Amino acid sequence: MAAISATLSLLKPGDQLVVSELIYGCSYRLFSDFCEHQNISLQFADLTSMEALKTVITPKTNMVFFETPTNPFVKTIDIQQVSTQLHSVNPAGLVVVDNTWATPLFQKPLLFGADIAVYSGSKFFGGHSDIIIGAVTTSKEELSKKLTGYRFYHGALPDPFNAWLMRRSLQTLGIRMERHQKSTEKVANYLQNHPRITQIYLPPIDGQQLLGYGGLLFIRLDCQTYETVQTFMNALELFDLGTSMASVASAVANPYHGSHLSMTPEEKAKISLDEFVVRLSIGLENPDDLIADLEKALDTIF
Repeated sequence: MAAISATLSLLKPGDQLVVSELIYGCSYRLFSDFCEHQNISLQFADLTSMEALKTVITPKTNMVFFETPTNPFVKTIDIQQVSTQLHSVNPAGLVVVDNTWATPLFQKPLLFGADIAVYSGSKFFGGHSDIIIGAVTTSKEELSKKLTGYRFYHGALPDPFNAWLMRRSLQTLGIRMERHQKSTEKVANYLQNHPRITQIYLPPIDGQQLLGYGGLLFIRLDCQTYETVQTFMNALELFDLGTSMASVASAVANPYHGSHLSMTPEEKAKISLDEFVVRLSIGLENPDDLIADLEKALDTIF
């Protein structure tokens, strides 16, 4: 949140901010509260649609913020398309991409026209669920100076131990991301034909913007009650139950009642997020063991 807050410091009262409607629940609430208190015009929009882009991004738009792949549903947003659209109508406008899920190994937003990329270092960067840290990157010196000033004056600084843990973790990031990806593909292939799964959400790898997706996927269970979803999640033994993710340890969560709890039922319905969507974070365990665990848990809800 400190990394995202730093980018918001670049806005002033009266500015206009456009944010993807598919975004982490806490980020959604941060934008809503911040813009209301700072008198900043805020519009959530479907940034996966070119038609929507042309409608919501205008010469008055000062910043566009989005995740890609998105949380939830890991949809991809065309960074170059968004950047071209904003910079063509407002050259001073800023495109900010939350690149947490892809990491710089699988996606490099600044190469596709983004002005700033932000990261939650607690996720794949850290990889062990033992760090609270974030990062803001830019290729523009003027922005770098402003963001560095914000960090200094607002005390958004990591402590030495967290910085040391991050240095440790980055040394294995490449190996971990490769394993996350291979295991996720294997688990997804198993779930693809399961009768209790109505839909699997994985981002398309286009080989240009997105080169991989790490260990995150969403599934929709074929059931009628949230109690059935809870039965499934509680039956899992190798998946930690909780909102943390992107770790060496696999995890399972229900976004409706977890990561997106702060959104109203109406806000969640607008993005088609219901109680039957489950997020799986695939860790570094043997994927065959994870598949066996999922199979056993799915058997409990037949």
